[in-house]
Amino acid sequence: MISSFHWIFLALLAAFIESLKDLSSKASLRTISPQLAGLAASAVPIPMLLVFFLLSPGWPTIDSAFATALVLSGSLNVLGMFHFMRALQESDLSLTIPFISFTPVFLLVTSPLLVGDIPTARDFSGIVCIVGGSYLLHLHTVRLGLFAPFKAIWDQPGPRRMLFVALIYSFTSNFDKMGVQHSSPLLWSLSITTFMTVGFLWLLRYVPWEGHPPPQGRALMMLLLIGVFQGLVLLVQNHALVSGPVPSVIALKRTSILFAVIWGMMFLRETHGRERLAGAILMIIGIAILGMGK
Repeated sequence: MISSFHWIFLALLAAFIESLKDLSSKASLRTISPQLAGLAASAVPIPMLLVFFLLSPGWPTIDSAFATALVLSGSLNVLGMFHFMRALQESDLSLTIPFISFTPVFLLVTSPLLVGDIPTARDFSGIVCIVGGSYLLHLHTVRLGLFAPFKAIWDQPGPRRMLFVALIYSFTSNFDKMGVQHSSPLLWSLSITTFMTVGFLWLLRYVPWEGHPPPQGRALMMLLLIGVFQGLVLLVQNHALVSGPVPSVIALKRTSILFAVIWGMMFLRETHGRERLAGAILMIIGIAILGMGK
């Protein structure tokens, strides 16, 4: 019972810290480019992860499958993180973050193709909840027509881009699973953040972002916060995965969506709070249903 409570607490703690990372990212993207925010989220956690890895007993062996998973997942994660930051930059935090919940929906398509996981009848009820939640996020537009909330999703740049991120993460989730199976959760986290750091350094060199001066003072502190929160999320999540089932841990971690909606209303003065809260809760229920079906 105590061990069960332990991983549940850690998964919820990871969700809370993840939401703080999202809030910090949203606030910083007013003056920081998506490339810099992505670089901070990737590079700052490396020293923390390296210390924990060096102190861990026994080093896992790796093989060619690990290298393949790293290249595929790392490349897609750079693309996903960049568009994640762009989505936050373009729309409200409380409107954009919930659409990451579509990752398990897309996984029902990508997982059978990549790792042979077959969706169940329970999975489809989870999909209904997630899609229903996305409808509630734009419920105020229903006066324009029954399908106006769905149209509003596509009209908003942030949610539209976050749906693309969710699709990308449905692929990286499978490659991450392969990487962990051929190494360890800690080594994989260290490897993927290192790969992504190199990727974002390349983006900064060859895809410059116009309009933002080099970060100084408060901007540098925000970058550091983004990276520290990201590193803490990885460490806490890895410890939760040691004693808890993976789908359940990830499902609980997605409650960060609810925290993000609350932060958006409290600190960023975002509107339509009630419908966005209701939509986020329904989407989390959908994620939980999908998690329980695994």
